[in-house]
Amino acid sequence: MYTDLQHVSLPPAASRPCESTSMTSVPIVQYASRTDVGMRRAANQDNLAVRVCPEFDEWNRCGHLFVVADGMGGHAVGDLASRITVTTLPLAYYKLDAVDVESRLRQAVIAANKAINDKSRENREFEGMGTTCSVLSLSSAGAMIGHVGDSRVYRVRRGRIEQLTFDHSLQWEMIRLGRATAENVELYHPRNVITRCLGPDLSVQVDVEGPFSVEPNDVFMLCSDGLTNHVTDEEIGVVLSGLPPEKSSRLLIDLANCRGGSDNSTVIVVRIDSYPDLNVRPSDSSPLPPAPPPAASAGIPVALMLLVALISLGLAGWTISRGRPELSAIFAITAVAAFLLSRYFRPEPATAARLPVAPLSPLPDDPLMDPSTSSSLRSSFRTSPPYRTVDCQNAQGLLTYLAEAQSELAQAARDSSWQVDFEELTQLGRQATAANQSEKPDKAIRARARAIELLMKEIYQRRGSSGIN
Repeated sequence: MYTDLQHVSLPPAASRPCESTSMTSVPIVQYASRTDVGMRRAANQDNLAVRVCPEFDEWNRCGHLFVVADGMGGHAVGDLASRITVTTLPLAYYKLDAVDVESRLRQAVIAANKAINDKSRENREFEGMGTTCSVLSLSSAGAMIGHVGDSRVYRVRRGRIEQLTFDHSLQWEMIRLGRATAENVELYHPRNVITRCLGPDLSVQVDVEGPFSVEPNDVFMLCSDGLTNHVTDEEIGVVLSGLPPEKSSRLLIDLANCRGGSDNSTVIVVRIDSYPDLNVRPSDSSPLPPAPPPAASAGIPVALMLLVALISLGLAGWTISRGRPELSAIFAITAVAAFLLSRYFRPEPATAARLPVAPLSPLPDDPLMDPSTSSSLRSSFRTSPPYRTVDCQNAQGLLTYLAEAQSELAQAARDSSWQVDFEELTQLGRQATAANQSEKPDKAIRARARAIELLMKEIYQRRGSSGIN
């Protein structure tokens, strides 16, 4: 199944050049959303929702809303959990009587969690079902994000892509706690194990990030991990910078499927054409908190307990030599207890507030993640948003890959006698080469994206006829 949803906001000024928007008009945004089953899954457990406010009053109070949910717990059950989320959350969000957008977001995500949990209690087959949830609100408060799980929200601005959400995954949590580094986490902790989701428990901890500033030409993207498992942050940034939402969302999913499509992929791309001038203190500008000071007094009780243990052991030996076994047993027990207490009082090593800045190195024999395509690579971790920032101004690496992918897919099409217009493919290839030589990477990417779209369309049709819907 390949769902293609394209949207442009309603105001007629959307086709005009970017201009300042007054505080009494709805901002002008372009957006597109797509979801795809991938190349290995039999069912799509991802779901999404989009709601754009046509009136200023509603936008000022609530804002435009974009939601991505990645279900888990079996084919039908995972799909049910994510569908409940994208249905319940927007309804709750716009109906709630909340004091601000932050409270509205948090309560709406909690309402979705309760709806899933209630449904799971109705039928034993639904037990344990869950879903990730990433939701973006664009309002007069700026950009606010509600987040649970490992789906992601990005912002692209002036040649850099920023990850605005923290992955609630085992790997990221181990790095955050200082129990692994970005260099060795792949060796000790499995990928795609999440530590937080909606549904299984009646209560859920919701991350609310923001407010983030919003500027004309900003691009926001929400996605499930089916995309980021195969497409790097840098590549995502290059695509979002160079293509409009309809084209960029299509190319990103095509890229994920070209590289194996091991999971369902869902993308919502939102481009800001104009936005009111807001007096927003961006949360992404706040400094990192200092590292916590070490506990200076923690060593005192440890030393005392060890001293008691040593004295007790000595007294136990002395009393047994004097023929007093009952006293010896008491002293021995005291020694053991003192030793155990010394371990209890021993301080944990202090964990720095900044997470290690180093590239992740996937296992070389991992079939699901090519080192050249992992979005976990070449990134820095921080303890406050943006959690990772990557430069995305160099398109040459992506263009090289797209040229190779077009060549290999075209050869497969000839070998298998696909119904493809090879003359158009050749022309698109020439256009891309000429544009790249003229230092017009955006135009080159557009041509390559169109060629890959034509080739992947044939693959999707054959995928459907093979029984994978």
